[in-house]
Amino acid sequence: MDLKSGTAQAITDTSADESPSFAPNSKLIVYASQQGGRDALMTTTLDGKIKARLAGQSGDIREPSWGPYQK
Repeated sequence: MDLKSGTAQAITDTSADESPSFAPNSKLIVYASQQGGRDALMTTTLDGKIKARLAGQSGDIREPSWGPYQK
């Protein structure tokens, strides 16, 4: 949402997108979604222009969050 104008812009594609979590570097958001009737873990840039599905095993995906950075 643009705080000055109050204009809101959706950055995800469906109403099934939930539980967003900002990356520690504030450049990405990870969120739970559904694709093809299956749970999916997705990321998007803050402007919503670049989206990606994260690979992983099938299962129940809820409330994703970023883990601590390890070298």
